[in-house]
Amino acid sequence: MSIIGTTLRQHGLRGLWLGHTGTLIRETGGGAAWFGSNEAVSSFLLTRLAHKTGRPRAELSKKDLKWYELAFAGACAGVAFNVALFPADSVKSAVQTEEELRPGTRTNIGQMAVKMWRKEGVKGFYQGCGVTVARAVPSNAMIFLIYDGLTTRFG
Repeated sequence: MSIIGTTLRQHGLRGLWLGHTGTLIRETGGGAAWFGSNEAVSSFLLTRLAHKTGRPRAELSKKDLKWYELAFAGACAGVAFNVALFPADSVKSAVQTEEELRPGTRTNIGQMAVKMWRKEGVKGFYQGCGVTVARAVPSNAMIFLIYDGLTTRFG
């Protein structure tokens, strides 16, 4: 409650939504990249299975994929989510932390993106992405493995 009070005193009601635009962009686009890439990789694996077994592709579903194939599709989804939308997250984080680092400074998301571009170019938008992707591979493999397993079992 003290953090909310401090934020309201220092920034007004607007302060509760600092970085919200970046989060919205990241989650909307990231969700599309996440689920879209999972489905695309799963579809590729199912097409490959159809060719390998001689069964029609239309007869196959994710239930026919092995656990490690589902995990691979999930890992790819985690990579796609992070690589595609990491710049939005970087800009959002910079907006949220700027005043702590430089008191009295208020920069919106567009201004921050320009600042970052001018300072470091594309590289500035992807600082820390490697570690994030390395973490995303196993966690998203497990997330989708569990999700697909539960969907298969319980419909």
